[in-house]
Amino acid sequence: MLVAVCSDKGSPGATTTALTLASAWSGQAVMVEADPGGGDLAIRLRTSDGAALPEAPTVLTVAAAARNNRAPDLALRHAHRLTDDVAVILGHLAPEQSAGVSEWESCGSALAASQDPVFVDVGRLNAGSVVLPVAAMADLVVVVARPDPESVIRLRERLRRLAPVLANYGGRPPRLLPVLVCPGRHGAADVQDLRRILADSPARPFVVGSTFVAFDAGAVARLEAGEDPGGRLARTQLLRTARAVAIQLTGLVEVTPDHGTGSKDPAGTSGGVR
Repeated sequence: MLVAVCSDKGSPGATTTALTLASAWSGQAVMVEADPGGGDLAIRLRTSDGAALPEAPTVLTVAAAARNNRAPDLALRHAHRLTDDVAVILGHLAPEQSAGVSEWESCGSALAASQDPVFVDVGRLNAGSVVLPVAAMADLVVVVARPDPESVIRLRERLRRLAPVLANYGGRPPRLLPVLVCPGRHGAADVQDLRRILADSPARPFVVGSTFVAFDAGAVARLEAGEDPGGRLARTQLLRTARAVAIQLTGLVEVTPDHGTGSKDPAGTSGGVR
């Protein structure tokens, strides 16, 4: 399963959302930092013993290797181990490092062929993004936004513009899942408001649902510090809501033969996003 995670101007980080979803997965998962503007996980992340991750290999290493290798373990082979179940492929530190890279399509194919679920941060995705091929190959494209009016309107516009671009590039209808990052106590109401706003959007046929992840800065800090997401951290609102989204993602992939089937539901049940 390949899930692309993106955002728009002023929205919360796609990077943190992708890392959280990978951490909430039951079983091994790979998080990939493929924002063409450069990544910062090499600076932010620490293992459980406080060590920083090596700056290489990066997603550019995977892109280069994917030209001649689409093995199911390619992504994991170039990933750094953050916890027992979460592996991370770091992004390049400077935007200039990705200039001239032409292997994004083969990189997307390699990530899609991974034997483990892959959550890839593609940054602020638009028609001119060099990582558009990666998003076009994804089973699902998660678009992250805040619940405030400005962010939601930008989300609606981003969905409208992304849908035909991804369809044309990927040769199949995209599956878009807007995810709000908001206080947990407001999540359900914020999602209901979002559904009303998207009801008459031209992108509506491509939107497979909507959901939320609870904002929890303290839990994010603990996650980035290498704390085991299956321990006490699992009881935080951040991980509880992210785990519910992970279950929903699996259900969506399972019921769509054209986008891959046979994934194991992380909670042993099938789910869907409404």
